[in-house]
Amino acid sequence: MNQNEENKSNMYNAVEAVFIGNASIVAEIPALGEVHTDLQSLIAEIETTDGELMKTTEGKISVKSKAIEELIASIVPIAAAARAYAVRKKLVELRAAVDYSENQLKHLTQVELPIKVKNIKDAAHAVLSDLASYGMTQAKFDLVDAKLTALKSASGKKNTGFTDHVAIRKTLSELFEKADDLLQSEADDIVEVLKESKLSFYNQYFAARVIKDLGGSHTKPNDEDKTPPPTDTQTPPVQ
Repeated sequence: MNQNEENKSNMYNAVEAVFIGNASIVAEIPALGEVHTDLQSLIAEIETTDGELMKTTEGKISVKSKAIEELIASIVPIAAAARAYAVRKKLVELRAAVDYSENQLKHLTQVELPIKVKNIKDAAHAVLSDLASYGMTQAKFDLVDAKLTALKSASGKKNTGFTDHVAIRKTLSELFEKADDLLQSEADDIVEVLKESKLSFYNQYFAARVIKDLGGSHTKPNDEDKTPPPTDTQTPPVQ
């Protein structure tokens, strides 16, 4: 959820709490009971869908982060061995090509990293026979290739992940629209009918309908110009 949706969600839950706290009144009005049931279902669907939305983001980040970490871990020993060999043999060009630390690799962008890793691997592989005494084997270079492929695959999955994210995002937005419409087009009018006979409930309901944001402003959706209801209780009138 974005911040606006978080604020709306809090408002839905506040209205739900008013309905639960005035169960006897809600039970007297079948139409209001239906609205209450629908609101409960929408709140549950919103929570479930928001959880799914978070998973699409977290899952994509987790897979790609793991692939990046493993790629860096595979190339660091090769770079270190080649650098040591280059220093020993005074091979300036080789040293320049492989002189990247783990920390430096971690600070490369996702576009730069595979390019730099491949350059280091290719430069070091050119002297593989000499690096045997430094513990390097063909298997270690093959591992780097495998990790490069894994990162490419993880990055390629962004299209599927993005599609899922967009679909779930659309569903979540539609659920908020349904909840807004339920309250604005049905609940507000039903409660308005109860103004004179159930004034305390009326005031509680419209107080709950206020959307509170982080900046502290308070607005009741599509109702900013209405006169606040009177009150015969300690519940403050709608501002």
